[in-house]
Amino acid sequence: MLRPALLSFVLLSPAVASAQSFSFDGTVALGTTDIAGGSGIGVIDATAAIPLTQRFPLTFEIGTYLFGLDGKRPHETYAAFAWDDTWRAGVVRPAFDQVLPSVFARTAPYLAYERAEYTRAHATVEAMRRTAVPWGVSWQQAFGQTDVAVSIHDANKGNFRSASVALTYQGTGWMLAAAVETVTSDDFTHEGFNAKLGARFDVGQMDVGVTYLSPDVNDTPDALALDVVVPVSTRFDVLAFGELTDKATDDAYGLALDYKIQPDSSALFAVTDGERDSAVHLTLERRF
Repeated sequence: MLRPALLSFVLLSPAVASAQSFSFDGTVALGTTDIAGGSGIGVIDATAAIPLTQRFPLTFEIGTYLFGLDGKRPHETYAAFAWDDTWRAGVVRPAFDQVLPSVFARTAPYLAYERAEYTRAHATVEAMRRTAVPWGVSWQQAFGQTDVAVSIHDANKGNFRSASVALTYQGTGWMLAAAVETVTSDDFTHEGFNAKLGARFDVGQMDVGVTYLSPDVNDTPDALALDVVVPVSTRFDVLAFGELTDKATDDAYGLALDYKIQPDSSALFAVTDGERDSAVHLTLERRF
């Protein structure tokens, strides 16, 4: 149903990014990995906003969280009306997904896809794995150094309802974030919670992140996510990252080199290992 709009979104994104009356925010990446004998991968996690009137702060937003893999395109497509960048109605992004993303998102996107259950909302995972599109509403607002986001979703095909809230507090040289998602069946039988709590802080020149992940309703073990970014020069960063799971049943970790081609573009080379095998990843990333 939303695929024609999604195709237009992908093809028109450069024009959207350059047009003054539009905004385009997010990340587009292309890469390859030797997982499963070698595979190409494309990733889009972005949103375009189109103003509908000059008199009122009403926009139409279309976006996607999409993986282009060999023979399949798992994704969630977002299409919503937004009022003053605060209220949204339609197929909206879950508040849960707005904080503490996967430590593999930039360096090893294939692992971010395989392990989406650890960091992504149940609403997103169900859309990606089982095409259960959740409709809903969301609200977000900033209060000084604190950002708050709330969303509610209903997926008729997936027979579930969910609600999530995310909080971020930005300090000087540090940041705290948390998110909780609760999920019920369509008859309001409670299925469980997903939760994550994390922090980022500066240690000298290093940027360090730590997050506790409890993806209970996604039927995935608890995990501790860690990542460290070490600047080597104005163009090169070295990254270490991983998800260490309860009882070490599904660990994954790696090292990467981030070469900044331009301020908004990078080439990333990574090697990863863990319970599912070792792998090599090469990713070209453009940030908007």
